[in-house]
Amino acid sequence: MKKNLLLLSVLLLGVSVVCAQSATSKIPHTHSTRKVAVSKRTEIIVPQVNGYNCYKGDFHIHTTYSDGRVNPAGRVIEAWEDGLDIIAITDHYESRSGEKRFLKVIAPYSSDGKPMEYQNAKTAGAIKADFNAIHQEAVDQLNKSGYPMLLIKGCEMARNAKTHGHFNALFLKNINTVYNADMKVAFEKVREQGGIVIHNHPAWRRKTSDKTEFHESVYGANLISGVEVANGYSFYPHIVRRCIDEKLAMFGNTDVHGFTSGYAANGDLRTMTLVFAKNLTEKAVKEAILKRRTLVYSGGDLIGEESWLKGLLNASIDCRMVKEDAKKGVRTYQLTNHSSFSYHFRRGKTTYELQPFKTVLFTFGKNKKTGEYLPPRVRVENMWIADYKHPTIELELDK
Repeated sequence: MKKNLLLLSVLLLGVSVVCAQSATSKIPHTHSTRKVAVSKRTEIIVPQVNGYNCYKGDFHIHTTYSDGRVNPAGRVIEAWEDGLDIIAITDHYESRSGEKRFLKVIAPYSSDGKPMEYQNAKTAGAIKADFNAIHQEAVDQLNKSGYPMLLIKGCEMARNAKTHGHFNALFLKNINTVYNADMKVAFEKVREQGGIVIHNHPAWRRKTSDKTEFHESVYGANLISGVEVANGYSFYPHIVRRCIDEKLAMFGNTDVHGFTSGYAANGDLRTMTLVFAKNLTEKAVKEAILKRRTLVYSGGDLIGEESWLKGLLNASIDCRMVKEDAKKGVRTYQLTNHSSFSYHFRRGKTTYELQPFKTVLFTFGKNKKTGEYLPPRVRVENMWIADYKHPTIELELDK
């Protein structure tokens, strides 16, 4: 009896070992906790305006090669995830603190163990960095990722903020050859390449947006094609009037040095330039800028020429009359927002927010003098036109 029990115990133990080994073999060495691929891009929906597509761009971006914290490849990925269609990496031409840090890090590999000399315009009379290589890094990432984005070749030229300021050169063919100690000559070299120059943050470190003697010279020579009316969260109201009077394109750019994630943390889209072009090509985008078909988005505000703001609003909103009360003398209109932008409407002392892809109802009465029904006209509090004013826009019906 004991022998039978012992034999049974051995058999059961063997079965247990086999079962345990079988169970163990089914446990994977690596288990992925992410089962579903996630698209990270934030789509910014803007309908066509006056027959043009709306492309979202940031034409003022810095990388680790000047004084930014993200490399060119990272900027491409970041822009795609933020919903942009166009970017221009515009590292500083005259100063590159990132390069200084890099030279210090690799000092042990130099012959004497000391940092190699940092060459810039002041110490060497010329720029020693290859700016085209910076652009190429971004191009390589764009090609690798397959993002349908447009990458504009450019750089930022900087001088004393109070007398000259900072300017971006865009649509360049060879960044390395445009530098000149005389900034006006540098702008002429940009023009020779078919590029354009925009004036960055014109009120930065200055109490006024007025032009200096240098500004009068380069603006007077038609070497400036556009101005930033918004840089990050800074809006320069006086510049809107300048752009209209002097026929200059309006730009809104992040001038990002750190990370653009701060915009999302604030519940915002990043500051951007809205470019109205036929297609996403360098030729079409440049043509749109030179024709001044741009608007600016910053912190939920929209800035630009009134005609384009009106076009954007009417393209975004479907306005329909849904009820008429003849006894009360009022009509009710349904407003549906088909864009990613919120619109703030002022009615009397109250502001109403029409959020993206939402609907609101408004009633309009009659003109007390004529007795005719008032059209659906709204003052848009988060739109800015010349002279620091908000436009009042009549909504088109039943598009």
